[in-house]
Amino acid sequence: MNSPRLALLIFDSDSLKEEEKLKFLTKIDDSLDEKAIVIIDSNYPKTEFKNLKLVQFSHNPNIGDTIRLGFSAALNLGVEKIVTFEGYAVHNAVWFLKYINGGNLIVSRKRNLAEMVVTEIANVLAFGNAYNGFSLNRIYTRDAAELLMETKLSDKAFLVESVNLLNSGNIPITEIISDDYEKRTPDFNLKESVESILKSFNRTSVLFSVVSSLSYMINLIAVYLSLSLGLFYPIAVLIAGEISGLSNFMMNEKMNFRNRGLLNSAYRLGKFNALLLCALAADILIISVIARYSYVLGKTAFTTISLMSIIAVSTSSMFIMNKFVWSKDNHRRVYLED
Repeated sequence: MNSPRLALLIFDSDSLKEEEKLKFLTKIDDSLDEKAIVIIDSNYPKTEFKNLKLVQFSHNPNIGDTIRLGFSAALNLGVEKIVTFEGYAVHNAVWFLKYINGGNLIVSRKRNLAEMVVTEIANVLAFGNAYNGFSLNRIYTRDAAELLMETKLSDKAFLVESVNLLNSGNIPITEIISDDYEKRTPDFNLKESVESILKSFNRTSVLFSVVSSLSYMINLIAVYLSLSLGLFYPIAVLIAGEISGLSNFMMNEKMNFRNRGLLNSAYRLGKFNALLLCALAADILIISVIARYSYVLGKTAFTTISLMSIIAVSTSSMFIMNKFVWSKDNHRRVYLED
């Protein structure tokens, strides 16, 4: 078999019975119209297949290490694309056939609450926009596999952060969101969730935090100066918000994200400023409403509630800003009706 373009990576298959592996592989073999390599991490059926050549590789209990070992074996054999599977039931064996001529792809189920929380927090920290980073039904191109080979991510953190790594590396990904495929029961725990989130921090995240801190200091100074000049509180907040917001945008746009296109920056600035004004309006409205009841609440309660409202509005606006302004556009979602 000369230079097949496709490798099928099968790992975590020790629990499968011999006949289950044979059914799964036979289904693929019967459905393929080209030669392919199967990189498998356990003993495989000693059967002659028409289109499949089976290669066994050493596996590791760590998901991330196992995938990287499989990638290494596949790349050394010169393949162009690598397929992984969410589960090894027969009906999930050929999910990839309709998508194999595309690029990097994930087919994901509708995520549960825990997956949603972890994925969205990871998106904010890594400026990504993945829907469900835990799905294992994936197609990797060679350049994607080579990039991920250099990582040290482990366990489920590999699944979540690998999506954002490809996104930040300007490698496009398409995510097909559908229930029409094998639904593996998520092996999900708090430790892996926290690790996935922490692994999402990168250089951009750190610089963004520094810029945000500077902008906050600018905001405080601008509010103080505006009030010192006798401006009405809502006007002072609006002016300070605009000054700090624009400084935040300029520093992030040119120093952190290094966007150079004038038209692109102008469009992004328009979105940024619209969202910023919404956040400022919400902040002013909430503080104004609370102020009406300050005599009932007392000074301490008023200060506490005001601070909590500011934190809530700031946090919400950060999520929205990251999602609609700063996140990269390399991850495309397609929703399919069952």
